[in-house]
Amino acid sequence: MSDKKTLVENAIARIEENTTKRQMEAAKLYFAAKEGDVRARVTLQEGISTSDVPSLLQPAINVEFLSKYAVQPTVWNQIAAEKQIEFGTEYKFGNFTIDASALKGGAGAEFTAGGLPVVPEYSEYPAVSFTTSSSSITLENKKGIRARLSWEALRKSGNFDLINEFTSYFAVAAAREEDNVLAKQFVTTAGAAASAWSGKGISGNPSLGGDVDLALAALGDAKQASRMFKVDGNPIAVNQWKLVYGTGLSATVEKLFSLQGVSRRETATGSSLDYSVNPGVYTGGINPVEFPALDTISGGTTDDFWFLVPVNPVRPNFHEFFLTGERAPLISIKDSGHMSLGGGEVPVREGSFDEDDIQTRVRHLVEAGTMNSDGFVYSTGANA
Repeated sequence: MSDKKTLVENAIARIEENTTKRQMEAAKLYFAAKEGDVRARVTLQEGISTSDVPSLLQPAINVEFLSKYAVQPTVWNQIAAEKQIEFGTEYKFGNFTIDASALKGGAGAEFTAGGLPVVPEYSEYPAVSFTTSSSSITLENKKGIRARLSWEALRKSGNFDLINEFTSYFAVAAAREEDNVLAKQFVTTAGAAASAWSGKGISGNPSLGGDVDLALAALGDAKQASRMFKVDGNPIAVNQWKLVYGTGLSATVEKLFSLQGVSRRETATGSSLDYSVNPGVYTGGINPVEFPALDTISGGTTDDFWFLVPVNPVRPNFHEFFLTGERAPLISIKDSGHMSLGGGEVPVREGSFDEDDIQTRVRHLVEAGTMNSDGFVYSTGANA
Protein backbone atom coordinates (compact mmCIF):
# COMPACT_ATOMS: atom_id res chain seq x y z
CA MET A 1 0.00 0.00 0.00
CA SER A 2 1.51 3.31 -1.04
CA ASP A 3 1.95 6.25 1.28
CA LYS A 4 -0.23 9.16 0.16
CA LYS A 5 2.21 11.76 1.43
CA THR A 6 5.06 10.21 -0.56
CA LEU A 7 2.90 10.04 -3.68
CA VAL A 8 2.00 13.69 -3.34
CA GLU A 9 5.61 14.70 -2.75
CA ASN A 10 6.57 12.90 -5.97
CA ALA A 11 3.70 14.57 -7.85
CA ILE A 12 4.79 18.01 -6.58
CA ALA A 13 8.38 17.27 -7.64
CA ARG A 14 7.17 16.46 -11.18
CA ILE A 15 5.16 19.69 -11.29
CA GLU A 16 8.18 21.72 -10.20
CA GLU A 17 10.37 20.02 -12.83
CA ASN A 18 7.98 21.08 -15.60
CA THR A 19 7.34 24.58 -14.29
CA THR A 20 8.56 27.42 -16.53
CA LYS A 21 10.33 30.54 -15.34
CA ARG A 22 7.20 32.64 -15.89
CA GLN A 23 5.13 30.18 -13.90
CA MET A 24 7.64 30.37 -11.05
CA GLU A 25 7.36 34.16 -11.06
CA ALA A 26 3.55 33.97 -11.07
CA ALA A 27 3.66 31.50 -8.16
CA LYS A 28 5.80 33.88 -6.11
CA LEU A 29 3.33 36.70 -6.77
CA TYR A 30 0.37 34.49 -5.88
CA PHE A 31 1.77 33.32 -2.53
CA ALA A 32 2.98 36.84 -1.70
CA ALA A 33 -0.49 38.26 -2.45
CA LYS A 34 -2.04 35.66 -0.14
CA GLU A 35 0.32 36.78 2.60
CA GLY A 36 -0.87 40.36 2.24
CA ASP A 37 1.74 41.83 -0.10
CA VAL A 38 -0.12 44.78 -1.67
CA ARG A 39 2.29 45.18 -4.58
CA ALA A 40 1.98 41.48 -5.51
CA ARG A 41 -1.81 41.69 -5.31
CA VAL A 42 -1.95 44.73 -7.60
CA THR A 43 0.41 43.08 -10.08
CA LEU A 44 -1.83 40.02 -10.23
CA GLN A 45 -4.95 42.18 -10.59
CA GLU A 46 -3.39 43.90 -13.59
CA GLY A 47 -2.24 40.58 -15.04
CA ILE A 48 -5.73 39.09 -14.89
CA SER A 49 -6.99 41.51 -17.50
CA THR A 50 -3.94 41.54 -19.76
CA SER A 51 -2.19 38.15 -19.73
CA ASP A 52 -2.41 34.43 -19.17
CA VAL A 53 -2.04 34.58 -15.39
CA PRO A 54 -4.52 31.68 -14.77
CA SER A 55 -2.42 29.26 -16.82
CA LEU A 56 0.74 30.58 -15.19
CA LEU A 57 -0.74 29.98 -11.74
CA GLN A 58 -1.82 26.43 -12.43
CA PRO A 59 1.39 24.75 -11.13
CA ALA A 60 1.32 26.80 -7.93
CA ILE A 61 -2.33 26.03 -7.30
CA ASN A 62 -1.75 22.33 -7.98
CA VAL A 63 1.08 22.27 -5.45
CA GLU A 64 -1.13 24.02 -2.92
CA PHE A 65 -3.99 21.61 -3.58
CA LEU A 66 -1.83 18.48 -3.35
CA SER A 67 -0.29 19.68 -0.10
CA LYS A 68 -3.76 19.97 1.43
CA TYR A 69 -4.86 16.65 -0.05
CA ALA A 70 -1.80 14.92 1.44
CA VAL A 71 -2.70 15.87 5.02
CA GLN A 72 -6.41 15.15 4.68
CA PRO A 73 -7.04 12.01 6.77
CA THR A 74 -8.66 8.97 5.12
CA VAL A 75 -9.80 5.61 6.49
CA TRP A 76 -9.92 3.40 3.39
CA ASN A 77 -6.15 2.82 3.46
CA GLN A 78 -6.50 1.14 6.86
CA ILE A 79 -8.88 -1.44 5.40
CA ALA A 80 -8.23 -1.94 1.67
CA ALA A 81 -5.20 -2.61 -0.50
CA GLU A 82 -4.34 -0.10 -3.23
CA LYS A 83 -4.03 -0.90 -6.92
CA GLN A 84 -3.62 1.23 -10.05
CA ILE A 85 -5.34 0.18 -13.29
CA GLU A 86 -5.80 1.62 -16.77
CA PHE A 87 -8.87 3.65 -17.62
CA GLY A 88 -11.60 1.59 -19.28
CA THR A 89 -9.69 -1.65 -18.85
CA GLU A 90 -11.46 -4.48 -17.07
CA TYR A 91 -9.54 -5.73 -14.06
CA LYS A 92 -10.38 -9.37 -13.30
CA PHE A 93 -9.77 -11.14 -10.05
CA GLY A 94 -10.40 -14.87 -9.70
CA ASN A 95 -11.04 -17.36 -6.95
CA PHE A 96 -9.92 -20.99 -7.25
CA THR A 97 -11.71 -23.92 -5.64
CA ILE A 98 -9.41 -26.95 -5.47
CA ASP A 99 -10.77 -30.50 -5.41
CA ALA A 100 -8.02 -32.49 -3.72
CA SER A 101 -10.17 -35.53 -2.94
CA ALA A 102 -8.26 -37.69 -5.42
CA LEU A 103 -4.87 -36.97 -3.86
CA LYS A 104 -3.28 -39.74 -1.84
CA GLY A 105 -0.12 -40.28 0.09
CA GLY A 106 2.94 -41.46 -1.79
CA ALA A 107 5.87 -43.65 -0.79
CA GLY A 108 4.02 -44.71 2.33
CA ALA A 109 3.64 -41.13 3.58
CA GLU A 110 0.33 -39.88 4.90
CA PHE A 111 -1.29 -37.08 2.90
CA THR A 112 -2.87 -34.17 4.77
CA ALA A 113 -5.68 -32.35 3.00
CA GLY A 114 -4.68 -28.85 2.00
CA GLY A 115 -0.98 -29.67 1.87
CA LEU A 116 1.30 -31.30 -0.68
CA PRO A 117 1.60 -35.04 -1.22
CA VAL A 118 4.90 -36.90 -1.46
CA VAL A 119 6.00 -37.58 -5.06
CA PRO A 120 7.90 -40.89 -5.31
CA GLU A 121 11.04 -40.99 -7.43
CA TYR A 122 10.35 -41.34 -11.18
CA SER A 123 6.64 -40.78 -10.52
CA GLU A 124 4.40 -38.13 -12.04
CA TYR A 125 3.27 -35.22 -9.98
CA PRO A 126 -0.40 -35.76 -9.11
CA ALA A 127 -2.87 -33.34 -10.69
CA VAL A 128 -5.84 -31.75 -9.00
CA SER A 129 -9.10 -30.64 -10.54
CA PHE A 130 -10.36 -27.16 -9.84
CA THR A 131 -13.12 -24.73 -10.66
CA THR A 132 -12.84 -20.99 -10.95
CA SER A 133 -15.10 -18.06 -10.35
CA SER A 134 -14.22 -14.51 -11.26
CA SER A 135 -15.42 -10.98 -10.82
CA SER A 136 -14.25 -7.79 -12.41
CA ILE A 137 -14.19 -4.04 -12.05
CA THR A 138 -13.63 -1.34 -14.64
CA LEU A 139 -12.37 2.14 -13.83
CA GLU A 140 -14.55 4.08 -16.24
CA ASN A 141 -16.12 6.95 -14.32
CA LYS A 142 -14.24 10.14 -13.71
CA LYS A 143 -15.44 12.20 -10.79
CA GLY A 144 -15.09 15.88 -10.23
CA ILE A 145 -16.53 19.29 -9.60
CA ARG A 146 -15.81 22.82 -10.78
CA ALA A 147 -16.16 26.28 -9.33
CA ARG A 148 -16.63 29.51 -11.25
CA LEU A 149 -14.98 32.74 -10.19
CA SER A 150 -16.22 35.89 -11.85
CA TRP A 151 -13.66 38.03 -13.60
CA GLU A 152 -14.94 41.01 -11.62
CA ALA A 153 -14.45 39.26 -8.24
CA LEU A 154 -10.72 38.84 -8.80
CA ARG A 155 -10.13 41.94 -10.93
CA LYS A 156 -11.78 44.42 -8.56
CA SER A 157 -11.27 42.92 -5.11
CA GLY A 158 -7.94 41.18 -5.62
CA ASN A 159 -9.19 38.54 -3.18
CA PHE A 160 -6.99 35.70 -4.31
CA ASP A 161 -7.84 33.76 -1.16
CA LEU A 162 -10.98 32.68 -3.02
CA ILE A 163 -8.77 30.32 -5.03
CA ASN A 164 -7.32 29.02 -1.77
CA GLU A 165 -10.81 28.30 -0.44
CA PHE A 166 -11.68 26.31 -3.53
CA THR A 167 -8.50 24.24 -3.37
CA SER A 168 -9.20 23.47 0.31
CA TYR A 169 -12.73 22.31 -0.46
CA PHE A 170 -11.60 20.25 -3.45
CA ALA A 171 -8.87 18.53 -1.40
CA VAL A 172 -11.39 17.51 1.25
CA ALA A 173 -13.92 16.34 -1.37
CA ALA A 174 -11.32 14.19 -3.18
CA ALA A 175 -10.22 12.49 0.04
CA ARG A 176 -13.81 11.92 1.14
CA GLU A 177 -14.67 10.31 -2.19
CA GLU A 178 -11.92 7.75 -1.62
CA ASP A 179 -13.60 6.75 1.65
CA ASN A 180 -17.10 6.85 0.16
CA VAL A 181 -16.39 4.34 -2.63
CA LEU A 182 -15.10 1.80 -0.10
CA ALA A 183 -17.97 2.43 2.34
CA LYS A 184 -20.37 1.42 -0.44
CA GLN A 185 -18.83 -2.05 -0.30
CA PHE A 186 -20.06 -2.30 3.31
CA VAL A 187 -23.42 -0.55 3.48
CA THR A 188 -26.24 0.99 1.45
CA THR A 189 -29.17 3.12 2.51
CA ALA A 190 -31.05 -0.16 2.98
CA GLY A 191 -28.46 -1.82 5.25
CA ALA A 192 -25.52 -4.15 4.72
CA ALA A 193 -24.30 -4.27 1.14
CA ALA A 194 -24.82 -8.00 0.78
CA SER A 195 -23.87 -7.89 -2.88
CA ALA A 196 -20.36 -6.93 -1.83
CA TRP A 197 -19.67 -10.46 -0.60
CA SER A 198 -22.48 -13.06 -0.72
CA GLY A 199 -23.53 -11.78 -4.12
CA LYS A 200 -20.30 -13.19 -5.54
CA GLY A 201 -21.48 -16.72 -4.82
CA ILE A 202 -19.20 -17.12 -1.81
CA SER A 203 -20.90 -19.01 1.00
CA GLY A 204 -19.96 -19.01 4.66
CA ASN A 205 -20.43 -15.34 5.44
CA PRO A 206 -23.79 -14.99 7.10
CA SER A 207 -24.20 -12.25 9.66
CA LEU A 208 -23.10 -13.16 13.16
CA GLY A 209 -25.71 -15.42 14.76
CA GLY A 210 -28.60 -13.40 16.15
CA ASP A 211 -27.20 -10.11 14.82
CA VAL A 212 -25.86 -9.32 18.27
CA ASP A 213 -24.89 -5.92 19.53
CA LEU A 214 -21.24 -5.01 19.96
CA ALA A 215 -19.96 -6.51 23.22
CA LEU A 216 -16.95 -8.48 24.46
CA ALA A 217 -18.59 -11.88 24.03
CA ALA A 218 -19.75 -10.94 20.52
CA LEU A 219 -16.19 -9.99 19.54
CA GLY A 220 -14.96 -13.36 20.78
CA ASP A 221 -17.66 -15.16 18.78
CA ALA A 222 -16.86 -13.10 15.68
CA LYS A 223 -13.14 -13.93 15.91
CA GLN A 224 -13.93 -17.62 16.22
CA ALA A 225 -16.35 -17.48 13.26
CA SER A 226 -13.68 -15.75 11.20
CA ARG A 227 -11.07 -18.38 12.08
CA MET A 228 -13.44 -21.19 11.10
CA PHE A 229 -13.96 -19.83 7.59
CA LYS A 230 -12.46 -22.33 5.17
CA VAL A 231 -10.65 -21.98 1.87
CA ASP A 232 -10.09 -25.22 -0.05
CA GLY A 233 -11.37 -27.11 2.98
CA ASN A 234 -8.89 -25.57 5.41
CA PRO A 235 -9.56 -22.87 8.02
CA ILE A 236 -7.88 -19.60 7.09
CA ALA A 237 -4.83 -18.65 9.14
CA VAL A 238 -5.75 -15.31 10.66
CA ASN A 239 -4.92 -13.74 14.01
CA GLN A 240 -5.33 -10.04 13.23
CA TRP A 241 -8.53 -8.17 12.38
CA LYS A 242 -9.89 -4.68 11.76
CA LEU A 243 -13.11 -3.85 13.61
CA VAL A 244 -14.88 -1.45 11.23
CA TYR A 245 -17.76 0.63 12.60
CA GLY A 246 -19.52 3.97 12.22
CA THR A 247 -19.49 6.94 14.56
CA GLY A 248 -22.62 5.69 16.32
CA LEU A 249 -20.59 2.94 18.00
CA SER A 250 -17.48 5.00 18.80
CA ALA A 251 -18.33 5.39 22.51
CA THR A 252 -19.06 1.66 22.83
CA VAL A 253 -15.77 0.72 21.18
CA GLU A 254 -13.76 3.12 23.33
CA LYS A 255 -15.31 1.55 26.44
CA LEU A 256 -14.67 -2.03 25.32
CA PHE A 257 -11.04 -1.42 24.43
CA SER A 258 -10.25 0.55 27.59
CA LEU A 259 -11.48 -2.11 30.04
CA GLN A 260 -8.81 -3.36 32.45
CA GLY A 261 -10.77 -6.32 33.78
CA VAL A 262 -14.21 -7.92 33.77
CA SER A 263 -15.83 -9.60 36.76
CA ARG A 264 -17.84 -12.78 36.20
CA ARG A 265 -20.02 -14.92 38.44
CA GLU A 266 -20.98 -18.51 37.80
CA THR A 267 -23.73 -19.98 39.92
CA ALA A 268 -24.07 -23.71 40.45
CA THR A 269 -26.35 -25.68 42.74
CA GLY A 270 -25.97 -24.20 46.19
CA SER A 271 -22.82 -22.19 45.43
CA SER A 272 -21.41 -19.40 43.27
CA LEU A 273 -17.96 -18.55 41.96
CA ASP A 274 -16.66 -15.03 41.35
CA TYR A 275 -13.67 -14.52 39.07
CA SER A 276 -12.04 -11.95 36.78
CA VAL A 277 -11.47 -12.17 33.02
CA ASN A 278 -8.84 -10.30 31.02
CA PRO A 279 -10.70 -8.34 28.25
CA GLY A 280 -7.78 -9.11 25.95
CA VAL A 281 -9.21 -12.60 25.57
CA TYR A 282 -11.93 -10.99 23.44
CA THR A 283 -10.26 -7.87 22.05
CA GLY A 284 -6.78 -9.28 21.41
CA GLY A 285 -5.66 -9.04 17.79
CA ILE A 286 -8.39 -6.55 16.90
CA ASN A 287 -7.61 -3.01 15.72
CA PRO A 288 -10.64 -0.66 15.90
CA VAL A 289 -11.20 1.47 12.77
CA GLU A 290 -13.89 4.14 12.95
CA PHE A 291 -15.27 4.69 9.45
CA PRO A 292 -17.46 7.86 9.31
CA ALA A 293 -18.19 7.27 5.60
CA LEU A 294 -20.47 4.39 6.65
CA ASP A 295 -22.81 6.98 8.17
CA THR A 296 -22.55 9.18 5.09
CA ILE A 297 -23.57 6.37 2.73
CA SER A 298 -26.28 4.81 4.91
CA GLY A 299 -27.71 8.07 6.15
CA GLY A 300 -27.47 6.83 9.73
CA THR A 301 -29.55 3.70 9.06
CA THR A 302 -26.65 1.40 9.94
CA ASP A 303 -25.50 2.98 13.21
CA ASP A 304 -25.41 -0.39 15.01
CA PHE A 305 -23.65 -2.30 12.21
CA TRP A 306 -20.12 -3.56 12.82
CA PHE A 307 -17.73 -5.54 10.67
CA LEU A 308 -14.75 -7.76 11.45
CA VAL A 309 -12.29 -7.71 8.53
CA PRO A 310 -9.35 -10.13 8.70
CA VAL A 311 -5.88 -8.76 7.99
CA ASN A 312 -4.64 -10.86 5.09
CA PRO A 313 -1.89 -9.25 2.99
CA VAL A 314 -1.93 -12.15 0.50
CA ARG A 315 -5.69 -12.23 -0.13
CA PRO A 316 -7.09 -8.88 1.05
CA ASN A 317 -10.88 -8.60 1.15
CA PHE A 318 -11.01 -5.14 -0.42
CA HIS A 319 -9.11 -3.15 -3.04
CA GLU A 320 -9.15 0.56 -3.84
CA PHE A 321 -8.48 1.31 -7.51
CA PHE A 322 -6.85 4.43 -8.95
CA LEU A 323 -5.94 5.46 -12.49
CA THR A 324 -2.46 4.36 -13.53
CA GLY A 325 -0.12 7.35 -13.59
CA GLU A 326 -2.81 9.63 -12.12
CA ARG A 327 -2.92 8.41 -8.53
CA ALA A 328 -3.52 11.87 -7.10
CA PRO A 329 -6.45 14.10 -8.07
CA LEU A 330 -5.82 16.90 -10.56
CA ILE A 331 -6.64 20.60 -10.37
CA SER A 332 -7.15 22.52 -13.63
CA ILE A 333 -7.86 26.16 -14.45
CA LYS A 334 -9.75 27.45 -17.46
CA ASP A 335 -10.33 30.95 -18.73
CA SER A 336 -12.02 30.92 -22.12
CA GLY A 337 -13.25 34.48 -22.06
CA HIS A 338 -10.25 36.73 -22.46
CA MET A 339 -6.95 34.90 -21.92
CA SER A 340 -5.09 32.26 -23.87
CA LEU A 341 -2.77 29.51 -22.78
CA GLY A 342 -0.06 30.86 -25.05
CA GLY A 343 -0.25 34.31 -23.48
CA GLY A 344 -2.13 37.48 -24.26
CA GLU A 345 -5.76 38.08 -25.07
CA VAL A 346 -8.03 35.66 -26.91
CA PRO A 347 -8.82 36.81 -30.48
CA VAL A 348 -12.13 38.63 -30.79
CA ARG A 349 -13.91 35.83 -32.67
CA GLU A 350 -12.65 33.08 -30.40
CA GLY A 351 -13.35 32.21 -26.81
CA SER A 352 -16.64 32.33 -24.99
CA PHE A 353 -19.09 35.14 -25.68
CA ASP A 354 -21.57 34.15 -22.93
CA GLU A 355 -19.09 33.61 -20.13
CA ASP A 356 -16.55 35.93 -18.58
CA ASP A 357 -15.20 33.96 -15.67
CA ILE A 358 -12.33 31.83 -14.45
CA GLN A 359 -13.10 28.22 -13.61
CA THR A 360 -11.26 25.85 -11.30
CA ARG A 361 -11.90 22.11 -11.54
CA VAL A 362 -10.85 18.96 -9.70
CA ARG A 363 -10.83 15.52 -11.31
CA HIS A 364 -10.32 12.20 -9.56
CA LEU A 365 -10.67 8.59 -10.69
CA VAL A 366 -11.20 6.12 -7.87
CA GLU A 367 -13.31 3.01 -7.28
CA ALA A 368 -13.39 0.15 -4.77
CA GLY A 369 -14.11 -3.55 -5.09
CA THR A 370 -14.53 -6.65 -2.95
CA MET A 371 -12.01 -9.30 -3.94
CA ASN A 372 -13.20 -12.06 -1.58
CA SER A 373 -14.95 -12.53 1.73
CA ASP A 374 -12.55 -14.94 3.42
CA GLY A 375 -13.05 -14.66 7.17
CA PHE A 376 -15.33 -11.64 6.88
CA VAL A 377 -17.92 -11.45 9.70
CA TYR A 378 -20.49 -8.76 10.36
CA SER A 379 -23.45 -7.96 12.57
CA THR A 380 -26.38 -5.58 12.14
CA GLY A 381 -26.51 -5.13 15.91
CA ALA A 382 -30.22 -5.87 15.82
CA ASN A 383 -30.30 -6.66 19.54
CA ALA A 384 -28.62 -3.40 20.51
